[in-house]
Amino acid sequence: MRVLIKIGHFFLPEDIELRKRRLELMIWAFLLSLSFYPDYLGFLAWFALVRPIMILTRLSGRNAFNAAYFFSFFFNLFSLYWVAMVTPPGMIAAVVIVSFYYTAILMIFHRLYRVRPVLGYTALPFLWVGMEYFRTLSQFAFPWSDLGYSQSYYLYVLQIVSVISVHGLSLLIVAVNVLLLQLFRKSVPPEKKVTAGLLAAATVIGLVAYGWVVVPPYPRDGTVDVALLQGSVPLEVKWAKNNAEHSFRLYDSLIQTVSENPPDLYIWPETAVPCYLSHNRTCQYRVGQIVRKSGRQHLVGALGASVKNGKERYYNSCYQLDSLGLIEERYDKVKLVPFSEHVPYQDKLPFLEKSFLRKYLTFIDQWGVQWWSDFYPGDSLKLFTLGDNKYGVLICFECAFPEYTRAMIKNGAGFLVGITNDTWFGKSVGIYMHSRIFITRAVENRSWMARCANSGLTYIVDDYGRIRNELELFDVAVLRDKVGLLDGYSIFTKYGDICGRFSFLLTMSLSGILIAIWIIRKVFTGKFR
Repeated sequence: MRVLIKIGHFFLPEDIELRKRRLELMIWAFLLSLSFYPDYLGFLAWFALVRPIMILTRLSGRNAFNAAYFFSFFFNLFSLYWVAMVTPPGMIAAVVIVSFYYTAILMIFHRLYRVRPVLGYTALPFLWVGMEYFRTLSQFAFPWSDLGYSQSYYLYVLQIVSVISVHGLSLLIVAVNVLLLQLFRKSVPPEKKVTAGLLAAATVIGLVAYGWVVVPPYPRDGTVDVALLQGSVPLEVKWAKNNAEHSFRLYDSLIQTVSENPPDLYIWPETAVPCYLSHNRTCQYRVGQIVRKSGRQHLVGALGASVKNGKERYYNSCYQLDSLGLIEERYDKVKLVPFSEHVPYQDKLPFLEKSFLRKYLTFIDQWGVQWWSDFYPGDSLKLFTLGDNKYGVLICFECAFPEYTRAMIKNGAGFLVGITNDTWFGKSVGIYMHSRIFITRAVENRSWMARCANSGLTYIVDDYGRIRNELELFDVAVLRDKVGLLDGYSIFTKYGDICGRFSFLLTMSLSGILIAIWIIRKVFTGKFR
């Protein structure tokens, strides 16, 4: 009970001035989250951090920590609320945990600012990006709301990611916020304020100019003929007991609409086949029957299972079937959504598995709470062969990992395919955020990509992030078009996420130095005795 009271006081403090400050931080957190929303609100990201940083610099100790966490919590809540449509516990876990990432780097900035303001302001863009890069590591990885994605609707601005990655764009956004902040500092001389303002404007104008120069005015045509099947099967229909035949008939009928002049590859969305295609013979027969009728190769999203370390493990998988309907290759999703698709390090944390929790948290079944799934991560990436070409597949959340996507291109993929099932999220901002992340990967690697979603957004995007053809949300239809092949490596693809790695190393170094200084001070003051 005491814990709940403390939480209540944290979010609704009794002090009126503190409430006003918290309200202002909440408003700015909301504006920053709006920069990820559809269409053209990305401009908000260029200044939405100014006021929160100013507030933070005027506080000290616990007050600074509380303000940093409060802002981070509501930014993540406004950005990730839609995860609750799949798993409320997973959404709460994601918001609470990820907010600590932001709080940590803001407190490092705060400490450096106390040493010397210029040191804190110089370090902040690198600290922010170091945190974003850190979120791509380990099974706890959740690299979703990177600031660079907020610019994905501005294609000229977005082109820079082919050089410096999405993390480089995030760094520039934070740097512009820092420059704009100088305009409001009383201690900054007028001439320096002018310089800061000009540098901020020059950064944005320079990005637009670079994009205008590099984007070709006349798009080239694709070469690989593909058909993307958008079944828009409602979740309650797809997963209804003994109802798999509904999906089989639906996708068979979609395939028949383009059967007279079949494409090179048919692409089904994530878990389009609602069964374990790895060992369910009935399922294999029905899918094989449909594929044989088309006489072409198919990429099919389905579940998979296998025995590992003496235990049966379940996977979110996709399969390539040949023209005879036989399984050629299988890929198991490597990057799983933490606390949604799986428990991170479930072999080491078995007490968090759903089967264990159900024994003690009876409300999970009693109230029908959507808990996290027990999927297991795949071992490695895999490329599929299509004639003389190879292509890689990103299943849903995997498109959020720049280096993982880059590895597919470096391993020989001529184009990339994304399959997903965003039906869980309805028309929420989640499906649009997911889509723009996918488009950012295309620009980073200068690679054409085909995205096949159960209910949308389904489209083909070229190597400059231009959607060449698409289906409407919730349409039941086939998108037939051609995907272009890789024309060469981008600077990002050649050298990787240099900005992200450097920022991460700098962040870890600064963190280590500050921790060492804190320990030394404690030792010399005798507080460890």
